[in-house]
Amino acid sequence: MVKISNRIFALYCFLIVTTISVYAECLVTTNEEIADKIAHGHAWTNHSSEFAEKKRIANIEMPDEQKIATTEEFQKHIATIITTNTPKIIPGNRKVYWDAHTGTIVFYDPYSNDCGTAFRPNDGKEYYERVLARKEPDKDRSKMETHQNRTFEQHKNQKYQTSVNTTTPQVRETSRFQCDGRTLCSQMKSCEEATFFLNNCPNTKMDGNGDGVPCESQWCR
Repeated sequence: MVKISNRIFALYCFLIVTTISVYAECLVTTNEEIADKIAHGHAWTNHSSEFAEKKRIANIEMPDEQKIATTEEFQKHIATIITTNTPKIIPGNRKVYWDAHTGTIVFYDPYSNDCGTAFRPNDGKEYYERVLARKEPDKDRSKMETHQNRTFEQHKNQKYQTSVNTTTPQVRETSRFQCDGRTLCSQMKSCEEATFFLNNCPNTKMDGNGDGVPCESQWCR
């Protein structure tokens, strides 16, 4: 009985944390604060290698004078881009910035707890132009909110199950993947696996631009 109570309590705590994460949003407003949140979020974990000195992506070489080896240097780079460039508004009330000098794209997402992402796309400005070409208003945001609501309902329903093995991850019967706590692109092994985690598992950080396609610079190119 004690073991069951402990499991229910642990599941209840997990539900609270998940609920907060699902409905997280960017709580800062200044350019410096936004750049700091992005630099210390999943953008650095997933894309820091793209900003190495002289790293060439889409025929654009990272300039010598802009060495980026720490999150502090990354923050300064992002702050410069969003301060000196005029953003374009894209679906979901997001802003996108393009820096032609370094081939860097920055997304500001008011509905993300790390405020967005920054990376150097493999196809450079073509990627930026494809982002701007998406005209369907709120399509991406609607897709994300649908996924968030579905995830929240799944965990809420788990709370009231009296005979459940909480150590068994939820998994679709037809899938060879299962939710196991991984949340980052660096932990994935294929685009198929990343897509499963994005669509089925909580707290993933694999779709920085919110377009429904995970890990675009690593797996789903």
